[in-house]
Amino acid sequence: MNLIRAADRYIIMLTIREYTAQSKDVWSNFVARCPDSNIGHRIEWKEVMEESFGRRTRYLLALDGDEIRGILPLVMVRTFWGAKALVSMPWIDYGGVCAIDDAGTGMLLQKAREIAEQEKAGFIELRSVQARDKNLADRHDKVTFLLDTNRSPETIWKEFNAKLRNQIRKAHKSGLSTEFTGVEGLDRFYKVFCRNMRDLGTPVWGRNCFEKVLTAFGKDARLILVAKGSKTIAGGVVLSFKDRVYVPWASAIRDWIKYCPNHALYWAVIKDTSEKGYDYFDFGRSTIDSNTFRFKKHWVPVPQQLNWQYYLRTAKDIPSISPDNPAFKIFVKLWQRLPLPIANYFGPKVNKMLP
Repeated sequence: MNLIRAADRYIIMLTIREYTAQSKDVWSNFVARCPDSNIGHRIEWKEVMEESFGRRTRYLLALDGDEIRGILPLVMVRTFWGAKALVSMPWIDYGGVCAIDDAGTGMLLQKAREIAEQEKAGFIELRSVQARDKNLADRHDKVTFLLDTNRSPETIWKEFNAKLRNQIRKAHKSGLSTEFTGVEGLDRFYKVFCRNMRDLGTPVWGRNCFEKVLTAFGKDARLILVAKGSKTIAGGVVLSFKDRVYVPWASAIRDWIKYCPNHALYWAVIKDTSEKGYDYFDFGRSTIDSNTFRFKKHWVPVPQQLNWQYYLRTAKDIPSISPDNPAFKIFVKLWQRLPLPIANYFGPKVNKMLP
């Protein structure tokens, strides 16, 4: 560690460097071993953001000599209504600063502020699990649900309430089947995903985004598909990182909801997570009191608070640049009325401006 003695005190001398291709291995090694890292810190997202969404990234490292003491991934975002921001991380649930001490955290945030000034970004959004700086503005309407899977599937099953168990049984009795697959199942998943997103009034991701995720994350990325007979009616993307498993994107065709395909999907992933020895299944973020919040609460009664924090450079209030914003209600209704081919064509173009 580089130290300078001043007035009988030792001061850690850190430097901030921007990511280069030569930093890939050391970045990945740091993320793998740092206790506070989350899946949003994985370097694979940099490729996804740049190649699939066409976004510029500013990935930062706090260094003590050659030793990494912290990282901060940032992505430039410009919405179609003119907002310009640095987000860590857009389009996914997690991100923010990952550092082993306050010194690294402070220097990374200071550099992020300087970049916001250079880029003329109105604000910085950090999708953090834990608050990292008490001087930042924050919001507390985002939560996640963590299910302890460091137990047998039979033990987990017994802890579900009777209503949830009956819905899972209904999916089985309805003849639904589940299947884990790789990129070869992408067309089946994407067809369901496109239909569901249009029905929700939300622009769809491009197919290439999912293909990039599945290839970039390698063995840590899979698909799960739910079928009734020969027809695929639900599906999700399954990601693994450290001690937990995530399904950041899942969809089911509404016409088949009466057969409980979502219950079949999540129970299959939870069983697999338990059997493979992971400690947690992470249901992903939800806005409090939303439909997804209520669905996940049946599986995990107590949510875990997320702490999204903001540096407001020119913005006067904490912004909301997600489709959860009530201002999008008219947009949602109009999008739901689009013919599916039109929604699928324009969806990826619009989605890039709705992080």
